[in-house]
Amino acid sequence: MRTSYAVGVDVGGTRVAAGLVERKGRIVKEVRTLTPRDAGPFAIVDAIIELIEDVSSGVHPSEIAGIGVGLPAQIDFLKQSVEFCTNLPLNGVDMRSLIMSRVRHSVTIDNDSNCAGIGESRFGAGKKARDFVMITLGTGVGGSLFFNGEPYRGSRGLAAEIGHMVVDLDGPPCPCGGTGHLESFVGRPALAARGREAARTFRAHTLREAAGGDAEQITAEHVIEAALAGDEDARKILLEAGEVLGRALVGVVNLLNPRLVIVGGGVGESCGFLVERAAEMVDAEALAGRRDVRVVQAELGNDAGMLGAAALAFDEHDSREGIQR
Repeated sequence: MRTSYAVGVDVGGTRVAAGLVERKGRIVKEVRTLTPRDAGPFAIVDAIIELIEDVSSGVHPSEIAGIGVGLPAQIDFLKQSVEFCTNLPLNGVDMRSLIMSRVRHSVTIDNDSNCAGIGESRFGAGKKARDFVMITLGTGVGGSLFFNGEPYRGSRGLAAEIGHMVVDLDGPPCPCGGTGHLESFVGRPALAARGREAARTFRAHTLREAAGGDAEQITAEHVIEAALAGDEDARKILLEAGEVLGRALVGVVNLLNPRLVIVGGGVGESCGFLVERAAEMVDAEALAGRRDVRVVQAELGNDAGMLGAAALAFDEHDSREGIQR
């Protein structure tokens, strides 16, 4: 049976979003809530279930292909299990079973960046690209790889952890426990820490004002807001982050020779000049394919992960039913 809808859920370090999605990518209804990150895994499951019930209310269960859930975690895609999660308390939690025990549909989980990449591949900036890399800049830094139009997950589904590439052997600690990873330079916590450091020196006046005059309350969003308003210290923080990102992407481009690099996530999509700086670094230093690789911002905004998760649910349903995409 060719169903009309799927539910896509995008779980982030800051917010959880869910949408009822048609096959061609139109979001019929969507809802969002803050991620209860400090309340434990069952509170996160509760939040997911509430959103699923909200967006699917009034739709007959037979019309829904299934539920796709993107999680900010390493996912063993074959086992459908959470292996490791840096920014939420989900290590080893059987999220798929917990969700399936409370809904009437099949559930498929994947890494949230893979879902964002699927969304951009089907409906956004990657529609015309067969080989591309996507990197998502948010609370954490994730990635996804697409070869010949399909996501590449590695042997168990753990591939494309671009945020945990080492970019500085003597760099700061990363939330995952490593040192000098890309995420420890360009993730939201890192940008906020740089902003607080600048404000404590009584520079970055616009940045401090954006946080209500309290340097200790500065977030990554305040840094971006101040930079866009012309604060030079905030702009410098983001340009330096763009340079670090660009140097990491040089290695990715040299290794994989993609046609396209898509930068998404809340930080990547709200700060165009950070992405431009990264593109400049790739243009200046990459070897393989540097004449034709493009570095662009994602097109789908906060909907990418939700749309990709829904597409994943459609694919899993159609595969079970023997329906060709």
